[in-house]
Amino acid sequence: MTETIAPYHHLSNLGKLRRLRDLASLGLTHYDIKNPSVTYHGFETNLFYRVTAETGERFMLRLASPRWRTLEDLQSEAMWLNAINHETTIPVPSVMPTRSGENILSLSVPEVPDIWHMTLMRWIPGRLLGHYLNINNLEKMGRLFADLHHFSANWVPPAEFSKRRFEHWLSRGEEDLLTDLIETDKRTPNARLPKVQIQVLERIMLHVESAYQTIDPADLRVIHCDLWHDNIKLYKGNLLPFDFEDTIWGYRAHDIAMAMLDLVETVGEERYPGLLSAFKQGYHSLMTWPEDPIEPFQIGRLLWVINWVARFDPNHLEGMINRYTPVFENYERTGLVTLP
Repeated sequence: MTETIAPYHHLSNLGKLRRLRDLASLGLTHYDIKNPSVTYHGFETNLFYRVTAETGERFMLRLASPRWRTLEDLQSEAMWLNAINHETTIPVPSVMPTRSGENILSLSVPEVPDIWHMTLMRWIPGRLLGHYLNINNLEKMGRLFADLHHFSANWVPPAEFSKRRFEHWLSRGEEDLLTDLIETDKRTPNARLPKVQIQVLERIMLHVESAYQTIDPADLRVIHCDLWHDNIKLYKGNLLPFDFEDTIWGYRAHDIAMAMLDLVETVGEERYPGLLSAFKQGYHSLMTWPEDPIEPFQIGRLLWVINWVARFDPNHLEGMINRYTPVFENYERTGLVTLP
C-alpha cells in the first residue's frame, strides 16, 4: 500500500519544520561538507539552521521564505558580501558556493510548496551587540558604517546586480494600504479614522516623500539597509556585521536612520543622544556625516510599520495609528523622533 503524504498546509508547525529540515538536508548534499550535523536555530521571517562539519567548521544555513526576498535580491546580497570579503578587511560572513559554483541554491520538492532559496555562510562568532550598547561600542559601530559606506561608494556592482532602490518609504513592491485607507476615508462618511489623524498622516507622508526626493543623488550607493545593533556581533572587541539580505541601492542617511531608530527604541530617549553622539564620532573618524538629516527617514520607517500592520494584522491598524499619531505630531513641532 502506498503511504499517503499529508499536504504541507495541513501539517502542524512542527510537522512543517520537519519537512523543511529535510529540504535543508537535501540542499547540503550540493556542498563539499563532510558529515554535516544540522541544528534548528530559529524561524523569524526566514528559517535558520546551524551546520557543523565533521572537521568542526561551523556554518549558518538560511532558507529564505518564499515571496519575502527575490532570487535577484539574494544573489545581489552574495555579490556584495563576496566583494567586501575580497576587497576589504571588514569581517562579513563568507558565502559558501556549491560544488557547481552557485551562491544561492533554489530548492523545491513535491512535499513542500514554493521554491525556497538557500544560502550557506560561515558562522559568525560572538554575542549580539544589543547586550553591550555603550559609548565605546557605538563609536565602533559608527566606524563600521563608515567603512561599509566608503567601500560601496567606489564599488561597481556586476551588471546582474539588483536595480532596486530604497527611495520611498515603501521600496520593495509592497502594496500601499495606508494611502488606500486615507483616500477611502476621505470619500466615505463612515471613516475609520478621525479627520485630524488623516490630515496628520497626509502631511507626514508628504514630508517623507519630499525628503527622499531632495536627498543628494550623488550619495546613492549599495547599503545594508538593516544594520541595527542585533545584526552585529561583538567578538574579542571587534564588531562583525551579518544579515545582509536587505542589501539594496540607497543613501547613507537612510542606512544610518534605520539603525538609530532601533537604537532609540531599545535604549530609550534618555540614553539615545549620548550613544548617537558616540556613533557620529566613530563615523566622523573615517567619513564626513551625511548632510541629509536622518529623522525624516526614521519617520518613514514608522509609516512602513503602520502599513505592515495594515497588511498582516488589520484588526490592530487603528490602534497602531493612534499609537504613532502623537509621535508624528511631536515630530512636526520639534523635529525629534520620540517613542510612542
